[in-house]
Amino acid sequence: MNWHMIISGLIVVVLKVIGMTFFLLYFPQIFGTNNDGFTPTGSYETVCPSGWDFHQGRCFFLSTSELSWNEGRDSCKKEGSTLAIVNTPQKLKYLQSITGAEKYFIGLTYQHAEKSWRWIDNSVFIGNITNHNQNFDCVTIGLTMTFDAALCDVTYRRICEKAAK
Repeated sequence: MNWHMIISGLIVVVLKVIGMTFFLLYFPQIFGTNNDGFTPTGSYETVCPSGWDFHQGRCFFLSTSELSWNEGRDSCKKEGSTLAIVNTPQKLKYLQSITGAEKYFIGLTYQHAEKSWRWIDNSVFIGNITNHNQNFDCVTIGLTMTFDAALCDVTYRRICEKAAK
């Protein structure tokens, strides 16, 4: 009897049993078989709703339908979110990387009474807006690497944003 063959065979069986045990234990985390409507993205403790993208603790939804700025704001609100507040260069770079060749409304509008651009949370915008004229009071991103003023009543896609859970 060849003891080397028997010991090698037992080692292979033990390793297979251990491997299968780990596979079965971690299968839901690896393949996302949870049924609560959320998909883990970024880490096991951070989730965004299905169809939303995770970036730096925030969830982002890029719509495929087009609405006016006000309708877009209301649509985001129904999802428990706001139009995106793109107040850091990192967030702008990330969103520009996923918007492609489409324009998206974000949560930035011109406040005539104050003569300033403000985010939807009322914080002041610091930066430059291209194409700004008297009637262009809303802002889009995408297509270019800039914040572009746009008519609020024209329909564009929108980016909604909320905290990750």
